[in-house]
Amino acid sequence: MNLFFFFVLPLRMADSTQIEWTDSTWNPVTGCTKITAGCDFCYAERFSERFRGVPGHPFEQGFDLTLRPKRLDQPLHWREPRRIFVNSMSDLFHKEVPVSFIDTVFDTMENASWHTYQVLTKRSSLMARYLRNRYGTKLAPPHIWLGVSIEDAKNAVRLKHLKAAQAATKFVSFEPLIGPVGDVDLEGDLLP
Repeated sequence: MNLFFFFVLPLRMADSTQIEWTDSTWNPVTGCTKITAGCDFCYAERFSERFRGVPGHPFEQGFDLTLRPKRLDQPLHWREPRRIFVNSMSDLFHKEVPVSFIDTVFDTMENASWHTYQVLTKRSSLMARYLRNRYGTKLAPPHIWLGVSIEDAKNAVRLKHLKAAQAATKFVSFEPLIGPVGDVDLEGDLLP
């Protein structure tokens, strides 16, 4: 099992990116809803709301949750291996994203296995449940990194969900760090 830590910086949706810890972003879903104080100053919301109402713009609907089925096969067309941040402009495990759509995203990630995928969520219990349902006692492939964002002690419970997740590669992003997280034990327990 592999474990990584990131401090996430503001992103732009792109075939390539200036983010030092990833090569590209892939957004088969855009938009989201706030669930904690860590969402209050969301860069993705600020970016997308600037374009609300602009005819023909990808964010014409602002930050409303939007499934983008035309983007589902995008990584299959990128022939050179990349580290891909999945849903930099959303949360794949949002409760309104149909499981069948998440399945298709995972199908693409499994089929385009020459890439490394970085899937980050604040909806960690939904992620853990999804992985258990999809993989049973097996683990998500190691090229699909699954992580949680923790912004304060109140939301450190996401680490518990990450520990339970059926994933070979896990990561934690302490961002946006809006308060103390308390003692964080990362020893051994993150192993599936």
